[in-house]
Amino acid sequence: MLNLLEKCFAVLMLLYLSSGLTGFLAGDSHLNPWRVEDNPLLLAIQTAMYAITLGFIVLHWRKFANALRASVWVLALALLALVSTLWSSDPAFTFRRSLVLIVTTMFGIYFGSRYALARQVRLLGWTFILLAVLSAGCALLLPQYGIDHQLHPGDWQGILGQKNLLGKAMAVAIIVLWSAKGVLPRVVRVAALPVCAVVLVMSGSRAALLVAGALLLMTFGYRALRAQPPTLVPLAILFLATAVGLALLAANSGSLALSYLGRNLTLTRRTEIWSAVWTAISSHMLLGYGFSGFWAGIHGESARAAARLGFVARHAHNGFLDLWLELGIVGLMVFAAGYFQAVGNGVKLLRVSQDRLATWPLQYLAFVLLYDLAEGPILRQNNLYWALYVAVVVSVAQTAGVGQPARMAFPVATPTLVPHQDLERQPNYLS
Repeated sequence: MLNLLEKCFAVLMLLYLSSGLTGFLAGDSHLNPWRVEDNPLLLAIQTAMYAITLGFIVLHWRKFANALRASVWVLALALLALVSTLWSSDPAFTFRRSLVLIVTTMFGIYFGSRYALARQVRLLGWTFILLAVLSAGCALLLPQYGIDHQLHPGDWQGILGQKNLLGKAMAVAIIVLWSAKGVLPRVVRVAALPVCAVVLVMSGSRAALLVAGALLLMTFGYRALRAQPPTLVPLAILFLATAVGLALLAANSGSLALSYLGRNLTLTRRTEIWSAVWTAISSHMLLGYGFSGFWAGIHGESARAAARLGFVARHAHNGFLDLWLELGIVGLMVFAAGYFQAVGNGVKLLRVSQDRLATWPLQYLAFVLLYDLAEGPILRQNNLYWALYVAVVVSVAQTAGVGQPARMAFPVATPTLVPHQDLERQPNYLS
């Protein structure tokens, strides 16, 4: 019974972190009265959710403690955010948000260590199916909430309160459902994939649509990663030649391609934002302005960027620039070290397992990379995508043997080989 309640809470927490429980109330406005910092009700919900999370962490403290060794880089980044209070342009705000970031990180470590990859993907599958169904229902039955009538008239925003948030969620939903072969019932996957695809298209988020398409195309490359070294060389040459060809095509026909996507060569003024952000970074190159210490509308350091742009930006529309802006090159290097280590562990996992499930960590890491190039940021408190990144880092590290006995490193298993009753006792296996 407790296990069932714990799984239900995990889904509820994932929904909460996605803004699925409060998104249509909070919306996309920086000054919205439904922000957690300004609303006692949302603050109480946040406190309750994390209090329950801490309770489950205590219940499974041994797994959590073992997972800390696999979480060195993400913990270092979260602690750097806390320490950045010392040089933040808004110390009190940075301190509050960095504390929430730390407990969000703790949930990611708990989720990644408590459940095997199969369990994680199953819980994620049901979470994103709920998000898709509820968002479609909200758009169709409660269009005053589920459809944007102001900034992007006609675009669906569902229960998340913003079209890009909905598109981002559906992009992840599609790769979760694709990876869930043998984990979720086939009929559920077949029924849910078209629903998620329709919601993604109706959101009008072109970035999410492009990222989802790129991730699906990348699925053809995972067999190449499983190939033997003699085969990898010609495949690498082919991939490099294709990448160079696409880059040259984009350079020659960029404006035409962007016009089809409803964009121009400034990428909807993103390049202007990046230029203003780089000017700000250049004066705080090493340590940045502190976690959540830069973007404050027409106040503080972001006022100069707003004056230069002629409008108020909420973030840099590039996760890596935002990270550099807030935690400097130190923070960027810490993130890069953890990211590339996770990619290496993910590739090793993929090469020892033939299950499609084994592609999930690399799929999500690719999503983080692609989405952060044009959107972002990745390092955020109360954020589903940061928690999932932490969970993926922990999962692939533990599967590689970090924080686990050597005999458990890279087990080759399939869902059918592990008895159902043993699933909870084998958190670092695929199943």
